Amino acid sequence: MSKQAADDFVTNLDNNLVEFLCERFEEQTTLETRLKILEIFAARHETLSNEDLRLILKLLAYPDSVLRETFKEILQSLTEERLKPITEVLCATSDVGIRNTLQHAIVHSGVLERLLKKWAEYSTKEKILYIEEIVLLQNPQTYPIFMDILKEEVVESRKEEKRIIQVEFGKHIEKIKDPAFLELCVKNLPGIDSLMWYQVFKCCQFHGEAFFKPLFQDLGRKSESFRLAVLKLIEQLSDPVSYPFLFPYLLDKFKTIPPVVQNTIQTIIKRVADELEAMDDPTRNAPKTVERINFFTKPLEDCLNDRYIQASKIMSECLLRMGRFQPDIILRNLPRIHKYNDKYLDSFLKGLEVNWRKNLLINAVCYKDPATGRTALQLLANPTENYIIDTLNTLLLEKFMEVPQGIQGEVINLMMDPRLKRFVEEVLYHQDPNLRMRILQILGESGSPNALQILLSKMRDPDYSVRVGILNLLKLKHFQTPEGTEAMMEFLKDTEQSIILQTIELLKERDHPKLLGNFSKLLAQKDTKVRDEAHKAIAYVTRRKFIQGFDKMPAEAKYAIGTSLIKMDPSFLEDITRDLSASDQRLRVLSARILEVLCDHIPPELKTNLIVAIQDPDPHVRAVVIMGLGKIGGPSVANMLVEFLKDQDDRVRANAVEAMANVGDLSLAETILPCLYDKNNRVRANSIMTLWRLGYYQIYDAVIDMLRNPDKWMRASAAFALGELKDPRFFPVLVGCMRDPEADVRRNVIRSLGKLAEPVQVAPYIRPLRFDPDEGVRKAVSDILSAPPTKPKA
Repeated sequence: MSKQAADDFVTNLDNNLVEFLCERFEEQTTLETRLKILEIFAARHETLSNEDLRLILKLLAYPDSVLRETFKEILQSLTEERLKPITEVLCATSDVGIRNTLQHAIVHSGVLERLLKKWAEYSTKEKILYIEEIVLLQNPQTYPIFMDILKEEVVESRKEEKRIIQVEFGKHIEKIKDPAFLELCVKNLPGIDSLMWYQVFKCCQFHGEAFFKPLFQDLGRKSESFRLAVLKLIEQLSDPVSYPFLFPYLLDKFKTIPPVVQNTIQTIIKRVADELEAMDDPTRNAPKTVERINFFTKPLEDCLNDRYIQASKIMSECLLRMGRFQPDIILRNLPRIHKYNDKYLDSFLKGLEVNWRKNLLINAVCYKDPATGRTALQLLANPTENYIIDTLNTLLLEKFMEVPQGIQGEVINLMMDPRLKRFVEEVLYHQDPNLRMRILQILGESGSPNALQILLSKMRDPDYSVRVGILNLLKLKHFQTPEGTEAMMEFLKDTEQSIILQTIELLKERDHPKLLGNFSKLLAQKDTKVRDEAHKAIAYVTRRKFIQGFDKMPAEAKYAIGTSLIKMDPSFLEDITRDLSASDQRLRVLSARILEVLCDHIPPELKTNLIVAIQDPDPHVRAVVIMGLGKIGGPSVANMLVEFLKDQDDRVRANAVEAMANVGDLSLAETILPCLYDKNNRVRANSIMTLWRLGYYQIYDAVIDMLRNPDKWMRASAAFALGELKDPRFFPVLVGCMRDPEADVRRNVIRSLGKLAEPVQVAPYIRPLRFDPDEGVRKAVSDILSAPPTKPKA
């Protein structure tokens, strides 16, 4: 374009061309083109109208410093008549760069100087009339005037006049957007007339956090009255930007302050909730909105505790209000909301839309935090409310498997209320076997009084896994009772072999009077595997009871049951003999005592088990092993027993001597002879009997020595041994002992006499003892006298 054409374009510049150029400015991206457009405006700075300036000043939003310098040229011809577009911008922005550019034009155009000069000459009435004019300039040189107006008048005669100016200034102060004025107000707030605080706060509120942050920064150090005044004004503003700064003052020691703060928080939350209510779902769920919601809920959540107990009710209400739009707020805080404001929570729930409330409560029960689930169950614990029954029914039938396992049990416990129990019974017939089993599992684990009854009702469930699950539940400790065992026995009637076999295995460890009877019924089953396992179970239970109750059984029962077990359970004696070498001493001793009763039935093939245990440190075990080996016999046994003739334990020595009667021969006599004078009566008596049976008869002196021993048990054992020898030659010796002072001796003497001769031969000698003072002696006499005569051998 030629210079002439450019000049003509500038000359003909009108509002339409200005608008066109402004549009082109915003479309351009190069600084050079934008700068040329602004230079066109600068060339016509003297003729630009207010409308032109309004369009051009919008371009101040572009922050480039070169462009901003050009604006100073555009505004160089600023006059009071063309000031309005400038002040409109000043009243709308706090951008320091824009304001500096405009203030440069105001100062250098002389407008500011002229207006300040006029102000100085104005009367009070004129100041009232023209105060807006000087406020609109928003120049730092005017701020001393504003601060003077804001100060409280101390001269009584001027107070009314000052108040009138303050009122008028208060109408326009909000138009000031300069950050410098904000700083001045905050700094000088204590010196500002309290009647003007609200207008000052409304003015500074425009700056948001830049105002509230310094205002609250040192507020805690101010006087109580100052804090209260500030917080009351904050309450009036209820500006969301002030929100995070309020919470520390919930703990203010000045008792009138926390209620003010609570009201402010509540008002702000209500305002925010109303805004959210007006939004559609996409807007409400947008990330920016969610972030804003979190901005308001986080301080509430952080402070909802015992420290802020006085404000807890208000904060609970606020969280519920916000939770309408983000339910997780309610869910994660439900335990504390219930703790601090349960009544409001109840009314809040009752006021909710039916489906929204149901979903909220179900989601609470299913929530990841168990505390929320437990709180929800407390809310659902009153089935008199219809909505609660409906909610629980839906929870159980549709959502139960989503409930955390730790809470599922508490749901079922709640449902065991007689008013709700029917829902549990209904769900036990739900088509999903996993759901049925989960309900039964929880019932079983709960130990509820009627749990066993419910489990019994489902023992014929068509699903195999459910029946197996019930069977496993009956293994729990609280079902290890007669009732639980009886219930388990029902599974012996199941149609599945595996369930019957598993039941047999479990019942083997139980005690119940009907147990063996039920096992016995299975012996008639066609299924061979079931029959075999039932037979083994009978043997196992019998063995277990025999071992457990062995010490309390009479000798006859021990022998009878033991011999039955040997026939019933081929492995019984093998296991018992193997237990002689167990690590548990009590088990070894018990096994020895059992074998002591059943010693005559130990088969030769178990000889090795006995030999392994022969060196056991417990003498009882050694004694029984020796007895068993003596019964089994064998060429090596005799030599093995020799070393035990000198054992420290009397019983071991006695059994060793006795065993030699079965396994030894006359060559062992010399080895046994020292035992004839053992300190123990049984060892001596057994030595007499063993030597006699081996063919060594030179025992008379040893017998007489025992019969003359002052120890009654020596005399009694000698008398017993003579009876076992069954040699009539000892008859006179025994008759000579009939007057022994000890009843135990007399009794053995009489019994031995009965073994050496026929009753008719013995009668004359023993008849006088029918009146013996000892009952045992009298009985021994009676047994012989009443015995039938022995039939003569053919």
